[in-house]
Amino acid sequence: MKKCAIFLMLTTFSLTTFANNTFDLQKINNKSGKEIHYYIIKRDVQPSDDLLVLIQGSDCRSVVNNDSMIKNFGGAFPKNDILLVEKTGLNSQVGKDGKEVSAKDCPIDYMKNDSPLERAENYLALIEYLKNNYHNIVIIGGSEGAVVTNLIISKTDKVQASVSLNMGGQFFINDVIYSIEKTTPTAEIPQYIDGFKQFAKEVVQNKLDEDQFPSEHGGKWWREMLTINNQKLIRSVKTPHLVIQTMDDINVDPYSVVRMMEKSNNQHVYFKTYQGLDHFFVDNKGQGQTELIVKDIQLWYQTVDKK
Repeated sequence: MKKCAIFLMLTTFSLTTFANNTFDLQKINNKSGKEIHYYIIKRDVQPSDDLLVLIQGSDCRSVVNNDSMIKNFGGAFPKNDILLVEKTGLNSQVGKDGKEVSAKDCPIDYMKNDSPLERAENYLALIEYLKNNYHNIVIIGGSEGAVVTNLIISKTDKVQASVSLNMGGQFFINDVIYSIEKTTPTAEIPQYIDGFKQFAKEVVQNKLDEDQFPSEHGGKWWREMLTINNQKLIRSVKTPHLVIQTMDDINVDPYSVVRMMEKSNNQHVYFKTYQGLDHFFVDNKGQGQTELIVKDIQLWYQTVDKK
């Protein structure tokens, strides 16, 4: 995740409208010549002085079709312009009904090329490109998007604040094992865990076939996710960063997150947990509690020293 200083092309055309906001697809080439596709949502006729960067998780769906993320967490900073960045291989037609695309319909190009490291590189390039247009830049990322957020802020001080939601613990393999333990019949747990450990070993050794896409992800994605060290990233952060973890999460290991944060030893990082909420901020009565999370993000941001 390094800064890209040279940009070769910029084009814009109107795409669609979301809640009275126009999505403009913009394309920019980084120094290696690869296109980055992104969108900037403007809440007002006049551009905002502040930018909110929203980073989606691992779902096979265009970022512009992730309505809940844009509505819920866009509301945390209602006056900010919003930056959305498309994942490689996806476009606005993928998940246009607002739902994650099924395995059989998920684009092969996306599954083969999806990369958390590349995603972070793209965001870093755009932050560098846009930084002079905004006084304050804030990042919010959830799940895989939280890991991407960590990758970004470990390598730049050009953001004023950032939030990682349900990112998982130090290593992804432990989160997957925890999820297996929580979602698999008891008698089958040892078999599934052994199978996944063998799979992870083969992935890290680059032995996954090119046409294999477990959970709609290719070898590149799995290899990167299994080798990223969240604790190392958290310790590298030099700007205000809020880590949020819900304790009824079964997609990642919340207790591993708590242990990791206790060892973070970083004065710039703040940590908050929520009892009784799952990975998607839903309580045990089936009620979404995203508004509570958003309110707490706003309260925390008021304490941040914006330079």
